[in-house]
Amino acid sequence: MRLPNSEIGKFVALGGTFESHQDEAGRTYRWPDLWVVPGESVISENETIRLPSRVEEVKPGSELTAVIGEDIYEASEEDAWDAIKGFTISNDVTAAGDWPGWSDPDHGMITGVGYKSLPTFSPTLSEYVGKQDEGHYDDLDVEVQVDGEVCVSGSTTQMAFSIPEMVSFASNIVELHENDVVALGDPGSPQMVLDDATSVTCKIESVGELENSIKHC
Repeated sequence: MRLPNSEIGKFVALGGTFESHQDEAGRTYRWPDLWVVPGESVISENETIRLPSRVEEVKPGSELTAVIGEDIYEASEEDAWDAIKGFTISNDVTAAGDWPGWSDPDHGMITGVGYKSLPTFSPTLSEYVGKQDEGHYDDLDVEVQVDGEVCVSGSTTQMAFSIPEMVSFASNIVELHENDVVALGDPGSPQMVLDDATSVTCKIESVGELENSIKHC
């Protein structure tokens, strides 16, 4: 099944959803961080991620991403799960830098969210697979390769929140409609950055593979 990026409605991103990522950040999360990704950030597979010269330490993140099939707002976990029609993959490209930056240089989270919003920084696979039983998603391999080398190797067993819990949470902040997507976070701790790379590939078991070239501007 296809959901071209031109047909994606709202792109909602959640952060801090994996225990491994929480440990990396040294934070305790009562619930995920949430932000809405601008349309110009979303590109398809095989399109090019553009890295401005002002950014550095650009990190990839392979994210299981829920595709919404019906309108929900303030949904229960049960209703949130029922509203998902399938899953795809997105890449949570995140950079650091000094300008345009953040008000508190010691607060890394503000840095990360700001630099997640740059154009081309949210590649999303235009193919999605239909939803299976909830238990199917309990232990899926999550991987990132940078120029063919493994950069991230994790599993959805590391998720700190269930998928219904995360989509319910998102729906209690923003209204969700058919063809909106909710990116459900990544394991974190990448072993490589994209600063000098030419390609990045995100893989999630039974969902697919998202590959993008990289251009340094």
